[in-house]
Amino acid sequence: MANKVLVVAASMVLAAGLAVSAEPSCDSACLSKAMSDFLKAPNSAPLADNAEVRENGKLVSLADTLWKSVKGMKSVMTFADPVTGNVVSRAGVELRDGKPGYISTRLKIVAGGRITDVEISADTSSRVVADYVWKLDPLFSSVLPAEQRMTRVDLEALGRRYFHSLSTHVAIAADFDEHCDRYHSGLRITNVSANAVEGGPPRTCPSSMEGNPPWGPATEERFPVIDPEHGIVVGISLLHYLKLAGQPTMYVCEVFKVVSGRIVKIDNIGLMQPGVSTLGFTH
Repeated sequence: MANKVLVVAASMVLAAGLAVSAEPSCDSACLSKAMSDFLKAPNSAPLADNAEVRENGKLVSLADTLWKSVKGMKSVMTFADPVTGNVVSRAGVELRDGKPGYISTRLKIVAGGRITDVEISADTSSRVVADYVWKLDPLFSSVLPAEQRMTRVDLEALGRRYFHSLSTHVAIAADFDEHCDRYHSGLRITNVSANAVEGGPPRTCPSSMEGNPPWGPATEERFPVIDPEHGIVVGISLLHYLKLAGQPTMYVCEVFKVVSGRIVKIDNIGLMQPGVSTLGFTH
């Protein structure tokens, strides 16, 4: 009799577990809709209890983010990952003063559509290039043929090698397409005669990581969105400038477009954030 009770109890536990695991997850369309709804009305977002909201690495209230300064959106691209429950948007915006801004937003969506994380990287400085952020490159949103895709594991490994190269200043040339370009808030810094962001001679994607740059190491690397279908990796890191006075840090949020195993374009929002020692999130 006792054995029968144990069997019945075990069956009930198993059934309960199956019921929980069978709960529908938020697929790519669901995640993209959650982001679309957020962008329409950020202050009305369905935050979960104890949700964490950060902008450029600093804790803020949702009402105090730079979205309050946005007059309108000109161009948006969205990247969703149902495996991690994260969705990231890049939005080229017009600010209330008419100037361009570039805002990256990451949301972590859990059961019931609640948002546990709001992570914003926002550049409203004079270096934002309107022609770029107001007309975002459709290359990032293009679907890759099956033969040009990498697995999730390989895409994450590529991203980790990239951030490791930022720390060691030794690039893995084979990870980059020969025509790879990197942009900072729309400002092209590779394959041009003058690098207006970092200075120095003309650079390629791999050579821009080498030499004796002032940054390194890169820490707290996270890859909240990996999308093999579109060849997208979103990488976030804190880049330490140990060679500069005061040892400031840069909050780095990059989107990599990867085709046939090589990075073809990098969209970066990198902001110097003195006093920021951690990015907080773990997702």
